[in-house]
Order: sequence, then structure tokens, then C-alpha cells
Amino acid sequence: MKKAKRPPTRTETLRAKDIMNRHVVAVTPRDKLQAAMELMLDNHVTGLPVLDTAERCIGVISATDILRYEQDNAELVAEATSDVARVFDQMAQRWEDVRLTSYALEKLNEIEVDEIMSRDLVFVRPDTPVTSVAKKMLDQGVHRLLVLDEEKYLLGLVTATDFVRLAAKGAPKKKVAARRPTK
Repeated sequence: MKKAKRPPTRTETLRAKDIMNRHVVAVTPRDKLQAAMELMLDNHVTGLPVLDTAERCIGVISATDILRYEQDNAELVAEATSDVARVFDQMAQRWEDVRLTSYALEKLNEIEVDEIMSRDLVFVRPDTPVTSVAKKMLDQGVHRLLVLDEEKYLLGLVTATDFVRLAAKGAPKKKVAARRPTK
């Protein structure tokens, strides 16, 4: 006798579009690093998609990218007494101390996002099963995935928090329209 096939679980039927955050703040390649950092702080996020003039996603900028750039370009001796910030290194999966120097205050308002953004997009399509989304996040060592259509228009983001919400509540959150920041 053949065993009856069990119906799929809710998690097995959910797609990226069902759990993604559609309220996404983004920057342009010409925005300054200082403005990107302020948007991250104001919106309690650690990374932003970078959209071109046609609104297509062409990169991602993270707080870690900016802090590392600042650290690599600061004058080490003159800045020896600067403050220290804690930054999570996604690749190493640990917190690291990063010096905050006067370089950031002076130069980050002159440097464009385009200069340090990552152009390697890690993304999924809206119909990607959430189990595949989770696996890709683990395999790539990232805490967020872009959800893009075939033409690389940003539809939303899936973050580790979305999976925590799914596990805690068992249901996707309400949907809100994607938006660009107003200037």
C-alpha cells in the first residue's frame, strides 16, 4: 500500500515575496557616504541597496563597508586616541573594534557611495521558496537578501529578522509599498 503524501507545511509554501520587507530605504551611487550612514542610523538598518537613475539595483552599501573604508584611509598615528565602535564582521561572524576618527567627519561627506559599494548583488526572485532563501543567506554569509525582478528592479528585502518573525509568529508581516528616501 502506498503511503499518503503529507501536505506541505506553511514554511514550504511561503515565497520570498510573502515575507520580504517592501518598505526599503535606498541610496544612489552619487549620494555621499555621510548621507548613507545617516539613513542607516535613522532607519535602524546596517545596509542599503544602491539604485541607479532607472531605479534598478546596482549595488549595496553597508555600515561595515563605510567603517572599513574610513579605517583604511585614516591617519593611524594622528588618530591613535580616537573613539572605537563595535562592528559585526559577517564573514568572520564576530564583533570587531573599529576606530572612529576625525577622517570620517571630514571626508565621508565628500566621498560617493559608488566608490566603495559592493557591486556583487546577492539576491533572490520573489517566487523563491523561503527555505531556499534561508539556505542562500547561510551559504553567502549574509543577513539580508535583495529581492529583485528579472530587470533588477528592487521589490524588497528579506532579512534574518524576517525569519525570526516567521518563526515567532508563524505568519508574514503586513505588506507596505517600497519607497525611496525623500531628499
